[in-house]
Amino acid sequence: MTDAGAASVDIPPHVIDTVKRCIVESLAVEAEAVELGSRLTDDLGADSLDFVDIVFMVDHELQIRARESEFNFITRLDFSSPEVMKEGFLTEPVVTRLETWLPALAAVEDKTRVTPRQLFSLITVEAICIVAARRLAAPAGGAGSTAAPG
Repeated sequence: MTDAGAASVDIPPHVIDTVKRCIVESLAVEAEAVELGSRLTDDLGADSLDFVDIVFMVDHELQIRARESEFNFITRLDFSSPEVMKEGFLTEPVVTRLETWLPALAAVEDKTRVTPRQLFSLITVEAICIVAARRLAAPAGGAGSTAAPG
């Protein structure tokens, strides 16, 4: 079952195609291996630098600024902050924010026990598509969009 916030996003086919193509190129994997439910780290072997590369490629290809949205949030989490972590697990407000674009989080049994390591394994192809589709739908000149090609 997919999170309601993530499921409510209509992902245009060209966004899915673009994201998949960027992942294939960045990770040098076969196109058939890249499915919406594929996890970047666990299934496709991506590391943090690959993730950044994929996001930049998607931004360039779709002329958006996904890196300044949810991706910025996840890469800038201060795991030493009590607002982010409590007893080794992500806090409820952080998990709630992540649920809006990480469909794989819906499958986590106990959302009060999500670790930073587990968090990065939840980033799927679909999650990148969700963020990209939201950036495309943002009003021109609004937060996260760009009017000029990169």
